[in-house]
Amino acid sequence: MKQLTLAGHPIHPQIIPFPLGLLPFSAVMDCMYLATGKRRYADAAYYSLVGGVLGAAAAAATGIPDYLTIESGGPMKRSANTHGILNATIVAVETVNLSMRKRRRSGILPATLGIIGALGTFISQWYGGKLVYNMGMRVKPVRKPEHDQLRVPGDRAMERGLNRFEELMPAGGPAETVS
Repeated sequence: MKQLTLAGHPIHPQIIPFPLGLLPFSAVMDCMYLATGKRRYADAAYYSLVGGVLGAAAAAATGIPDYLTIESGGPMKRSANTHGILNATIVAVETVNLSMRKRRRSGILPATLGIIGALGTFISQWYGGKLVYNMGMRVKPVRKPEHDQLRVPGDRAMERGLNRFEELMPAGGPAETVS
């Protein structure tokens, strides 16, 4: 399978802003609904969730061809597996969330699922960023920064924790040789 591009650039990173933005926005709108009781927030949460789940499906469809080009057994495949497993779990949680809203647009449980999904999305995107920025997935090599980067408090501890979590994930999986 060949990797997908749009206008000469990988398409997957062009699609991910939709679920990455809409799923957390839906959770925020749920919280606004719970705080105010105004139905327009519940409606905004619902429609954002629909867009986020559809966007996640498009992101998966464009990410799978990239995934299949990664050699099995290495650290890049492990990061890709972690990223993919988290995203599949998030989509499952958000699909359940969406199905719960057929009778009522929002509530405590849907809002809680939305918050869990939003947090999972941010964690998963860390692994996607690792694939791109640390491992060079679909990017041309660049030189390292000349100066140490500014880090937020707890940044290194969080990075170590996420790396430890990733070590629990499988490193195998399908790969297609790119010629």
